Amino acid sequence: MKGQYKKCPDYWNVPNINNMAEERTGYPTQKPEELLNRIIAAHSSRGNLVADFFCGSGTALAVAEKSGRRWIGCDLGRWGIHVTRKRLLGIEDCKPFEVLNLGKYERQYWQGATFGERGARLLTEYLAFILKLYGAQPLPGMTHLHGKKNRAMVHVGAVDAPVTIVEIDQAVNECRLLRQSELHVLGWEWEMGLAGPNNDMRKSGPMQESAKERGVKLILLQIPREVMEPQVSDENDVRFFELAYLEAEIATPNRLTAQVTLKDFVIPNDELISDEVRDKIQKWSDYIDYWAVDWDFRNDTFMQGWVAYRTRKERTLALTSDLHTYESPGTYQVLVKVIDVFGNDTSQCFKVTTL
Repeated sequence: MKGQYKKCPDYWNVPNINNMAEERTGYPTQKPEELLNRIIAAHSSRGNLVADFFCGSGTALAVAEKSGRRWIGCDLGRWGIHVTRKRLLGIEDCKPFEVLNLGKYERQYWQGATFGERGARLLTEYLAFILKLYGAQPLPGMTHLHGKKNRAMVHVGAVDAPVTIVEIDQAVNECRLLRQSELHVLGWEWEMGLAGPNNDMRKSGPMQESAKERGVKLILLQIPREVMEPQVSDENDVRFFELAYLEAEIATPNRLTAQVTLKDFVIPNDELISDEVRDKIQKWSDYIDYWAVDWDFRNDTFMQGWVAYRTRKERTLALTSDLHTYESPGTYQVLVKVIDVFGNDTSQCFKVTTL
């Protein structure tokens, strides 16, 4: 049998990802598919399950999909999930998959693991942590106001619940009693129908208008998931973005059918957009990289029922979905999710009744 086998060397020659424009995603730690293909092929067979718990731009998942393996991918980074999703959707005949977000359960675990204690101390340390990242000072003794940043009062939403209209209304009233003219509300999730951008009064949300009538400028800001990443939080490199505005129209052209059309999308923080990106923006839809529809949202996991997205080769984006047919008449919640060119999510929920 001598001579029939060759000893495997302790090094591999693989292409440099920087020289592979057609494969490169711009992710800093991306590996070549050839490298991952060699590893996956050596340790699994078709139909086996491949798991990558720090999937980055999704190279392992893409290789697993192309080679007939099942896969599970996880990542904390918003941009990593977005890049991975688009990469998988670009694979010819890619099998259906779900993007699952643990939402409040993930945040509850992070809160307990980070601050340890239960009860009042846990809440105090959580609020102090978020305020520090936002550059605000704690404000003890208040009922609905938690901090102050320059001239603005700050309210911080809970980890495990959406910020509600009642909650904001109470904070605005407390600002008014203190004769404070500006309120920043930081939240993880938001009650549906609450938000609208502050720099375009044509589309200001009802809460901004109500606060303005009481002499308070209201700004709603998203707490980014990145605050749960220790290396980001330690570097104090976290941005809180104003909520984007999404306008969509739900039509029911035939019995048991529904169809979504995007009508407008506004990014409030346009001053943060680089000149390179700004020069390429000709209309509002150019800010959208990907959008999807859950036709029967149950206030739980987002189930992607229809999707449209851009690729490097195909830059046009459909703004009207395909027709969806329901199995039976009834009232359904339709959740529309838009992801902009910066990887930020904006969602809006609509009611639709079919006959």
